[in-house]
Amino acid sequence: MRKIKIVIIFLFLLSLQGFSYQFYGIPYLKKIDDFSLIDHNGNKIKFSDYRDKIVLIFFGYTFCPDVCPTTMLRIKHTVENLGKYKKYIKVLFITVDPERDDPETLKKYVSFYDKDDIFVGLTGSPEEIKKVAKIFRAFYEKVPSKDNPDIGYLMDHTAFIYLVDNRGLLKLIYSPLKDNPERIAEDIIQIIKMSGLEK
Repeated sequence: MRKIKIVIIFLFLLSLQGFSYQFYGIPYLKKIDDFSLIDHNGNKIKFSDYRDKIVLIFFGYTFCPDVCPTTMLRIKHTVENLGKYKKYIKVLFITVDPERDDPETLKKYVSFYDKDDIFVGLTGSPEEIKKVAKIFRAFYEKVPSKDNPDIGYLMDHTAFIYLVDNRGLLKLIYSPLKDNPERIAEDIIQIIKMSGLEK
């Protein structure tokens, strides 16, 4: 397995030789194992269903008061900056609060940011969410809300945006300090061109 990983990394680095574009996101290279969750229409989907797309993934929750709405707006603006290339991407909003985020709640939430049927809200059992978060090394935990007991609790969670290419490779990560929509869109367009998706 270690030899396979080394070969993949070597081929990736080799493919970048002579390629002068500097990616805005933090470079990363990890094969993402397939997983299954429930989408906002109540259908069971596999991550591999999006293998013909460049996928942006964000872990959040609909009750989030600040970080999630801000990040989702950044992703929305990223999609708007893609122009003709938006047809090659999907955005997966994976809840870290499956107790409250059922498919209907997620559908209302993602539809606010989505005009082109690109955003997909995903939920599942707490065990399934935990398993998927572990794949991406995404952190989250329940925090009691002392200031607003009506809410009950908030979720402390990782605020990264993950970019996975059409081969299922995690390529780039965007932190809250690196979430410029125009620059992320430029990265996506370059990866689309490199991946051979463009027709």
